[in-house]
Amino acid sequence: MKLLGFLKRSKAPDAPAGNRTLTAAELAAREAQQEAQAAAAKAKAAKASAASNPNRLRTSEEFRSEARAKKERRAKRRADNQIGGLIREVLSGEILAREALVRQVPFLLFASFLTILYLALGYQTERILRDKQRTLDKLEEATAEEKTLRSDFESQLQQSRLAKSTAELGLEQPTAPPILLPADE
Repeated sequence: MKLLGFLKRSKAPDAPAGNRTLTAAELAAREAQQEAQAAAAKAKAAKASAASNPNRLRTSEEFRSEARAKKERRAKRRADNQIGGLIREVLSGEILAREALVRQVPFLLFASFLTILYLALGYQTERILRDKQRTLDKLEEATAEEKTLRSDFESQLQQSRLAKSTAELGLEQPTAPPILLPADE
């Protein structure tokens, strides 16, 4: 039995032992407390229903506070809808402190990186195209020079020109066919 002693509830030192009958004063206090809670719940419900009723009677202070709140809402809406409010926020730097903008910083950095990469690739492409055009111009020039040299060479290989150039050296073109010599085995 002593082992299960930790399962018993601990009692406050001034708590009465066991169930006891409440005194008349204690009963009256309990009923008064329950009535006060019920009255507070009714008042809260009445206030909530009265606040939602636009035709209710209001005190002058309630009316003034509602008018002030409505005026502030209108001014805020007007400031939010006008471009001037946006310009004012941009110039003052308030727009940079907004929570939504701060959360988008990683995306903005990524977009900036992509923009810089796009520009760099554009410049690199232009450089490659200029190099390609330069190379094509050089190739065209080399092709034209090659054609000129080939035509000169072919014109020198013509038989009439070949005869003239060999005559200058003192050589003659043979008129008789070559003679075959028998090979001694």
